[in-house]
Amino acid sequence: MKRSGKIFIAALCALFVSVSAYAVPITVDLVQNADYINGTPYGSGSLTYQSSATSFTGSLSVSGMTANTTYQMKLEGQPDDDFSSNAAIGSIGRWWVIDTSYAWGGYSITDDQVAAEAENKTVLGYLLFDSFTTNAQGEASLDFYLDSSYHTAGVPQPDRPAPGDVVMQNQIYLASFIITEDTAPWGTPLLRRNIEFAVTDAAPVPEPATLVLLGTGLLGLAGFRKKMKR
Repeated sequence: MKRSGKIFIAALCALFVSVSAYAVPITVDLVQNADYINGTPYGSGSLTYQSSATSFTGSLSVSGMTANTTYQMKLEGQPDDDFSSNAAIGSIGRWWVIDTSYAWGGYSITDDQVAAEAENKTVLGYLLFDSFTTNAQGEASLDFYLDSSYHTAGVPQPDRPAPGDVVMQNQIYLASFIITEDTAPWGTPLLRRNIEFAVTDAAPVPEPATLVLLGTGLLGLAGFRKKMKR
């Protein structure tokens, strides 16, 4: 292979690797909890989130919910599959020990109780980070950026940073996005979806800018190769 061809291929590979690292928006349908209200259908929703950003961020749209009702938006860890993500979520949110012998299927614990409880039981980290209220048609749409920790909708979690000051740890997260009622007892999640995303210090370029970058780069490399042939 001629030297110009090798240079072109090497540059193209470098550009592809660079572009592949940028964030892309991911859209998923939320899954209905079939166990809620004896299997009665309850609402639907669509979640769009960035695959990589400075925090968990995106938009939510729901319909078919109860009209004029407030719901919680949460991230739940997956302690059996991703201990690191579960710990990171619980450290800025709350902790729940899964124990079916209790009426609600478990009980809350504090940070200093986690290590002891985790020796014999599954400790779930979860975070209520936002909420919304449906309109008269049972619909709602909103953008979100995770920077808060709440106990119930609008009520800050007392042992965490103030709303707006919560910072997610940099790492890849395997978690569950869930929607629950904002009343006690909360029952079970209404809608949920297992997701994966990354939190980084520097926000990557969104997808539209990435496509422009890729197109410009390819055109530039094509011109470079043509010039080298001459």
